[in-house]
Amino acid sequence: MTNTLLDLSVQKLGYLNAAQRMLSQNLANLDTPGYTPSQPVPFSATINNLSTLKLATPNKGDLQALNGPHSPATLARVAARAPDGNAVPLDQQLAAMAHVQLNQEYAVNLYKSYLGMFRSALGATL
Repeated sequence: MTNTLLDLSVQKLGYLNAAQRMLSQNLANLDTPGYTPSQPVPFSATINNLSTLKLATPNKGDLQALNGPHSPATLARVAARAPDGNAVPLDQQLAAMAHVQLNQEYAVNLYKSYLGMFRSALGATL
């Protein structure tokens, strides 16, 4: 399966729709006692599994991000639980939804640009 820019933008839009649904479910359960929010899998992980295009791997000399169970972001998420056990951080969920929306707009614009290039290449036959 060969992936074009058009295919990748369609895959990204599908991924972003699923991420938006997951974040919406987290917000819908804002007052549910004991609810633990779900986090979307990074798009890079999904594209490496579905695509013939692989993302570049970091070099040994690159700085490594603080990810994992002991990173400040993870510790803050785990520590922020309401007295009823709910772990949905409203501010983080709203920021994540805004980020997903911006990425959706970017993917749609990329898709439109790619289709525009096709139209230009094919002429006025479309």
